Amino acid sequence: VIGKVSLVGSGPGDPDLLTIQALNLIKGASLVIADRLVSPEILSLIECELKVANKKPGCAEEAQEEIYAWVKEAVSKGQNVVRLKIGDPFLFGRGGEEVLEYRKLGIEPFISPGLSSSYVAPLIANIPITHRDCANHVVITTGYGKNGSFVDIPNFEEDRTIVLLMAIGRINDIIASMIEKGYPVSTPVAIIENATTPKQRILRGIIENIRKIAVEKIAKAPAIIVIGKVVDVLQ
Repeated sequence: VIGKVSLVGSGPGDPDLLTIQALNLIKGASLVIADRLVSPEILSLIECELKVANKKPGCAEEAQEEIYAWVKEAVSKGQNVVRLKIGDPFLFGRGGEEVLEYRKLGIEPFISPGLSSSYVAPLIANIPITHRDCANHVVITTGYGKNGSFVDIPNFEEDRTIVLLMAIGRINDIIASMIEKGYPVSTPVAIIENATTPKQRILRGIIENIRKIAVEKIAKAPAIIVIGKVVDVLQ
């Protein structure tokens, strides 16, 4: 008997922000394979066997292969596997890549969406990512492309909000690129760490000084970076 795989978004970290569907899938699983950055508060809800991916910087590809091996072994035993991902599986979560890999095993995974930190984290920091007369469009991008490649930063638009996921480790390069592209150094920036969890922290600055602030405050993942006038619009 072939087992089942569900690709489940765990949201930004607060268990109260899990969907009912996600919680039911977690409770009904025989094995949960979780991302490294899924919050301890959500992991504490798991009652079955738990394996946590070792996706640390520099070994993400090897960790991903290990995940596929765990899934293959579990489904061959007929287990009900939940692949628990931070945020939403299809928004810079490699969810699409995982679907293609599971199809090679003859499995069409069930997809359960999750709230993405790209809009939840700014919300809890009192930052509306759109605001009339201030931000009419939003670009959500990432600090790391495939195989650790650098993702090009969009050109500056005064009425645009930039939201960066998985970018805190490259903040120096990203800010340097923005300055090179002509972003005003007075552009407001916020870093939101561990959004919606007890470890939540918000750092604010501008393009000119945010790198110094990030170093002094030891900013680290999981974190998102928001850039644009909306950062200050409700302050």
